[in-house]
Amino acid sequence: MYDNCNVNIDKNDILQVVESMTGNSISGKGPYVEEFENKLKSYFGSKYVLTCSSGTSAILMVLMSENVQSGDEVLLPPTAPIMTVLPILHLGAKPVFVDTELNNFNVNLKDLQSKFSQKSKMFINVPMWGYANNVDEVVKICHANGVKVMEDNSHCHGTRLSSSLLGTFGDYSIFSTHERKLISTGEGGFIISQTFENYDKLKEIRSFGEIVRDNGNLTKGQYGLKFGLNFKLSSINAALGISQLSKLPGKILARKENANTLRNLLSSYSNQFKELDHHKDSDSNYYSIVFVCEHEFRNKIEEHLKSNGIISDPLRYKYCPLYKFKILEDFSSDCKNAENLINSVFTLPVHEGLSQSDFTKMNNIIKTLK
Repeated sequence: MYDNCNVNIDKNDILQVVESMTGNSISGKGPYVEEFENKLKSYFGSKYVLTCSSGTSAILMVLMSENVQSGDEVLLPPTAPIMTVLPILHLGAKPVFVDTELNNFNVNLKDLQSKFSQKSKMFINVPMWGYANNVDEVVKICHANGVKVMEDNSHCHGTRLSSSLLGTFGDYSIFSTHERKLISTGEGGFIISQTFENYDKLKEIRSFGEIVRDNGNLTKGQYGLKFGLNFKLSSINAALGISQLSKLPGKILARKENANTLRNLLSSYSNQFKELDHHKDSDSNYYSIVFVCEHEFRNKIEEHLKSNGIISDPLRYKYCPLYKFKILEDFSSDCKNAENLINSVFTLPVHEGLSQSDFTKMNNIIKTLK
């Protein structure tokens, strides 16, 4: 009940998937893939959208298209999930961690400026749990230093900043469509590219290096001239994505209403915890609602909630600075604000599958701890 999983599938989703299985093709070249991409283009107002097999593969594809390799540096916040950094390691590049501001997920612009080097190839911006950060300022600083920006918006389908959707700020933007996301295809993802040239590169990488259009000595459909792997999303998954996308505005509206309900119920605890301080011109999709409190109390409330069947995401995923993971300990960095933030946040669910009685129950559970 309290988990984000399995609350997003309804009869319309099932009918759409069943219909997709009666066509001539269910592979990554089936008809629903292009239809899903076209609907995503319309939603984001973007010309170049490409589906793929996961959010992680989307990151890898973008890095490959930019020829990121051993010796290059890719900057990102240590507050990102481990899925964001693994493609960097896979290519032999070096992750460089950039601190956040105090008590929020905004990128610390002073620290960002200090971390640039001649080896800097890209910055990956990672807003968390549906809350937008200062990606607009990040893009300006990165571009002034000749560094491209990839938005990892895996939590942020439909989140806005200054009335613009996240996904429209960076040179690239990737989204996950894993089952816990607001648009779910089970497993999957998609990429928004700002240029026609980069879009073509990504299409070729997605399908074994297959040439996507005639150009001089290059013939459309030809293999063996460029490198690629298989990162395609099946037509069946894409059909589910089409149905899911149509429900996104309603999901966001329900989550906002639920967040407001829970916020009001918990207002009496303001001396112990408060909602995350986020960008004043942002509009969250409320993937989850995030609260901030003292580290010791955070641990106490998370364990108390868990014992009552409510698991905070930081507890579920053993959330820690990325450089604390064993495979990343060689890339340790001084990111004190990020470490403090990670030790201070907990999440509560506000998804559209919850009812008023569920929020009352959450309030009562927390009340027993007070």
